[in-house]
Amino acid sequence: MKYTKVLEKLLRENDVIIACHQGSAGGNIAYNTYRSMLNAINQGAHIVEFDISKTNDGVFHVFHENEEPIRFNRDEKFRTFTADEIKEQTLFNMNMQAVEAPPTLKDFMANMKKHPNILLHFDHVQKWGKELLENLDEYEDQRQSIIIKTDVTETECLEALVAHDIKYMTLPKVWNQDDFDKIMEYKDKINIVGFEMIFDDPNADYVSKEKLEQLRQMGYHTMVNSIVLWGDRQSLCGGFDDDVSLLENPDLGWGKLFEMGFDVIQTDWPLSLKIYLEEKTSKVSL
Repeated sequence: MKYTKVLEKLLRENDVIIACHQGSAGGNIAYNTYRSMLNAINQGAHIVEFDISKTNDGVFHVFHENEEPIRFNRDEKFRTFTADEIKEQTLFNMNMQAVEAPPTLKDFMANMKKHPNILLHFDHVQKWGKELLENLDEYEDQRQSIIIKTDVTETECLEALVAHDIKYMTLPKVWNQDDFDKIMEYKDKINIVGFEMIFDDPNADYVSKEKLEQLRQMGYHTMVNSIVLWGDRQSLCGGFDDDVSLLENPDLGWGKLFEMGFDVIQTDWPLSLKIYLEEKTSKVSL
């Protein structure tokens, strides 16, 4: 079973699907919480992306590992805490005031049942592989919404997906042409529904308009990530990112990604992207 009913409906009904990175946070709303996901949905997101961590006694939570200093104001690693200890840890709002504890995956998934037409992107699944896949099996009635994201280089995770009986929708992260060539070797083994395309050069063959259209004709969707990550790699999309779109001109950022032909744009700013896409598509239809 492909579990693509919700995805296919969204692709039919929207020129571009909006994905939101860790939900929409700020003010008194913390990242990677149900409230941040609800805020993103209310702002027009069709997909919410989030991260998974696990306590040292084996309980999965929604939390981004290595963000403990900015989310908890502590240096201890999430995986060193027990589940009971995590209940006592609080995420902070923008004024460093305690808001709420990180949600368990079980509680988070229960809340997301209220939104059956929203896709749930589990990022960095390669960290947990087989163990997380087996945990996800209990959410049988949400399989149409679950999308697994993993780097192509994480062969162990890919093999876990091959071996797992439930063929969850999978969105491999493709960083270059070699990644694309490698993951296509798995196209008949795992349930690949699309690709997150990461690039520096917008003229690279694997992200050309022709290639994206070819993939679409083959039944795959293509996602691009316009968020800005500070560090060794600032932009994941050739500079056509959120910062350019918000602070200069969206035509120079999101507009370029739209013109390249991506089906999904992931952003930290879903409402701004929604408004821009509505204006863009209304002009195109005239």
